[in-house]
Amino acid sequence: MSTEAPSALPYPQRTISDEFHELQYIVSQFQTQLDTPHGTVGLHPFGPVNVDGAKTSFTQACKRLREALTSYRDTTLASWIHLLSAPNNYDSSALALTNKAPAAVRELDEMRRIADALHEDTNKCKTVLLDAAATAISKALAVSGPTGQQATMVVERLKSTARRLGLAQYTDTRTEGSDTITTVTLAGSIIVIDVDIGNSQAALKVKVSYVSDIEHDDRIDALMLDRLRAGDIRGFEELVEEMAVLDRLTRERSPASFIHNTFAIIATLKEIQAQELAALDGDSRLLLRYGSGIALPHARHVGPSSLYFMPATLRHGLADDDWEKLVNTQSMSERAKSVSELCHWLYYTWEPSSSPHYFLPSAVEKLCLPADAMEVAGSQVITVRHPAIHGLDMRFLEFTKQQADGTDMQAEGDASSEFWIPYTLVARLEPPLPACALTVRAIMTATSSDATTQEPEQTAGHDSPRLLENAPTLENLVRGIAANHPGSGQEASPEERAVEMESPQIRAWTICRIPVHSPRSILAITAILRRQATFNSLLASCFATTQPSVTAKTYANDPFRIDLLVRAHRGDVDAMAESAESPADQGLVVRVAETLGDVHVWTHQALGITTADDLLATLASIATSTLSKSTAHPSLSKVAGIGNSIPIIASWISAHPQ
Repeated sequence: MSTEAPSALPYPQRTISDEFHELQYIVSQFQTQLDTPHGTVGLHPFGPVNVDGAKTSFTQACKRLREALTSYRDTTLASWIHLLSAPNNYDSSALALTNKAPAAVRELDEMRRIADALHEDTNKCKTVLLDAAATAISKALAVSGPTGQQATMVVERLKSTARRLGLAQYTDTRTEGSDTITTVTLAGSIIVIDVDIGNSQAALKVKVSYVSDIEHDDRIDALMLDRLRAGDIRGFEELVEEMAVLDRLTRERSPASFIHNTFAIIATLKEIQAQELAALDGDSRLLLRYGSGIALPHARHVGPSSLYFMPATLRHGLADDDWEKLVNTQSMSERAKSVSELCHWLYYTWEPSSSPHYFLPSAVEKLCLPADAMEVAGSQVITVRHPAIHGLDMRFLEFTKQQADGTDMQAEGDASSEFWIPYTLVARLEPPLPACALTVRAIMTATSSDATTQEPEQTAGHDSPRLLENAPTLENLVRGIAANHPGSGQEASPEERAVEMESPQIRAWTICRIPVHSPRSILAITAILRRQATFNSLLASCFATTQPSVTAKTYANDPFRIDLLVRAHRGDVDAMAESAESPADQGLVVRVAETLGDVHVWTHQALGITTADDLLATLASIATSTLSKSTAHPSLSKVAGIGNSIPIIASWISAHPQ
């Protein structure tokens, strides 16, 4: 009897899902190994993490995933495509196959969607790897400083960043005393960034220069150097990327210079601030109440930015020299930097636009004109009345695009067509701001009049204000931010919470970006955002843990009003027995005013309410239109303005019963 060796079992064919799960596993393992107790150990080539090995595994996994997708395209999808493109001979088999065609089309569409999702997830995996490697290098620098090994890692990382961003990179090594200094040069067409890296913090230096005659701002060097000294490698790379984008756009869109126009927006914000400050008698603190914020270019990003809202407690806590430095030198003191994460910022960048916008030639330095400035050829001057500072009129340059029918003709020269670029200035909010529909619509109104086409671009938020039934609530959005904000601590449990919120009423969206077609709209936008940020601060304070107990009620039809029921403290029964009258509950109406964002508070006595079984329901019957500033409680309004805190307001009214 003959025997045959058993045939080997066929190796199971790997699917696209298998390849993608393996890619996810490689990234997950790499992240897990980086989370070592000592941080830097994982970066040693013979330690628990081999970066080159992880990179090789990731590359091979991406290659296998690409081959799986290609195989599916060339086999399964190709057969369906051939079927759909074959001529119809009207026989029974062809007719049967034709009936399957709709299902084939749906399957093809679904597979294309899956392929797009896989491509997006693969890019996310690459980003995760970059962030993980940057975090590991940052940990190494934080533990032991820039020693020889860490300095080499930073050099290699910068060279890799240059290749990824399409920048030329050069290295040069020299010896200064006992320290070896390596200069890494990252060069674009116009921008050149020199980074000196040595074995000590003192050896770290950053210098940005330009090939063309562009006035440099040393604050860019200082910002990039701060990131590098703090070991924030990823943050430093983001700044390099912002510079690289400006360099690329300037090269591609010549003669329109994105670099020049970025500095022109900085000069415009500075001119706006100077005119506002002069109208406010030099009181820099009032810029965050009446003005369009404090211009602080290169404070967090490369380019123009402004601080438009500071929490009330911080605003009243900064010393006079801090304010003077903020306004006069447009830079932050160490004390101001320490609280900058708690503030609200606008930083300005450029994004592609469906309609062209005019970019200033090198002869024009800014869009906001001083009182004695002359007009520019091809432009008109628009006079804007300041929304908050009475008697202040500001002049802005406006350029008109020539239409196809010959209307709106502009002068030749500076306003030629080569300066009309399909990019627009965009104000990005840090942090993103939860806002009610009233705020979103106000911003859309403030910017729509500046549009150069009849088709408006998406202005703010992730959803249309018309879809109210699908939007989250402002109360829940603010509560989530209050719980996760640095320094705010954990959210209080419902049992510990001092303020009990009734059912959320205000539908809301999160504003991340606002296209700014003209800098003159910044005047209105800032006031709108500041009012919303003030109201959000009041809402966030409702999740504190102090006494007394308060019930708060918000309104969908008036999203800047909060009615409060402050319960009297009845803990001491003996004291109550001795007292002629038992302590009474207090009803309050708190509202954030338009334009200035002032907080006004009315007591129920001032509103003509004597006694009521349900004080909150009685307050709800008070129409907002009947609330006037003259009847507001002056002391309570002052307390509310200083603290922007519901518990503080409640504590004050409990200590001073009406």
